Amino acid sequence: MSKTKKIRRSIRRYGNKVIDYKVLHFNLTSVGLLGTTKMQYRFDVWNRPLEPLSDHPRKGGGLWVVRKKSDAKQIRKYLFSKHHIVVRIFACQIGEIIYETSYRVKTDGVFFTREDEIKKRR
Repeated sequence: MSKTKKIRRSIRRYGNKVIDYKVLHFNLTSVGLLGTTKMQYRFDVWNRPLEPLSDHPRKGGGLWVVRKKSDAKQIRKYLFSKHHIVVRIFACQIGEIIYETSYRVKTDGVFFTREDEIKKRR
């Protein structure tokens, strides 16, 4: 069994929609952890990358999401403790998978609403 097949089994679905998690600055701009181009995201629309799509893990266009809510929370914790950056986490639908690892997915689009925000517990 290939590694890709194992990864695909762990994908969360809502109906036929793939659900992953997007970590964004409080003002809905990208965090840019992997040196990606800064981008402004919007609610209730399919957000698409500004650059041409590429299946290369580090170069070219694509939007990165994480697979698990716990991974998104770890990123939030890291960004606040190391860089004093406050971020928001959204459950999101993703488009076509361009590149994937067991931790992250590079996709051609993400869709989320205000109601999809994962609130931090106090």
